[in-house]
Amino acid sequence: NYDDDIVPLSQKHDGGSITERHIIYALALKINNKIGKGQKTLDFLKKQLKLNVSAKNSEYLLEIDSENYTYDLLGVLKSDFVERFFIPATDECPPVREVIALANETGAISAYAYLGDVTNSVTGDKKAQTFEDGFLDELFSELKKIGFNAVTYMPSRNTKDQLDRLRKLCDEYGFFQISGEDINSPRQSFICYAQRAPEFRNLYDATFALIGHEKAATENLTKAFFSENSISETPSLQERIQKYKTLVLYF
Repeated sequence: NYDDDIVPLSQKHDGGSITERHIIYALALKINNKIGKGQKTLDFLKKQLKLNVSAKNSEYLLEIDSENYTYDLLGVLKSDFVERFFIPATDECPPVREVIALANETGAISAYAYLGDVTNSVTGDKKAQTFEDGFLDELFSELKKIGFNAVTYMPSRNTKDQLDRLRKLCDEYGFFQISGEDINSPRQSFICYAQRAPEFRNLYDATFALIGHEKAATENLTKAFFSENSISETPSLQERIQKYKTLVLYF
């Protein structure tokens, strides 16, 4: 029941949103309460709900004393079940060129979020899917035409080959590279060990440059990282990153 089972899991009373995760978590709790844990739950998922449960997730669901159990179940349900009730956004999504125009007007940095094809999900809550890798070259050409400033990606989500190809295209088209890792499960570490690889050192500089940009743009939009004035003063993207990185120390 939406009002009895789902709403109480949320922060709706303080203006919070209710997402598919709240719905799936409520379902996970129902399964725990009605069926139990362990092999019974695994059988229910496979035989009754007809879900494909990976070997890794099967092991998790047999750990009946795990404090992560309900979240592990949420991950399994989310990977295959959400598409059965999720309604894609349509009219409320503005055209991308309008979004880019708004970003430019407000001094924001427009960034394309790279997903990349998924084989074995790092977080356990995504099924194998193909996204943009099959047309990545054409996509980057279009992103440049549309006017995107940056590309954001997650080192822990993708393979080295995927990221090497992506980073090469970012350099080729002059996109600012930034990163932000999302946490989907309590089994994920708050430390992104994948990002500690030497080749991702640029992402540390980018983070400080973003902070510098935010401080500078707040003071005056003409000082935003991608403003006409800033590009004119420092045309080189790499030099601009180093310049804005140092601004953190002076604001």
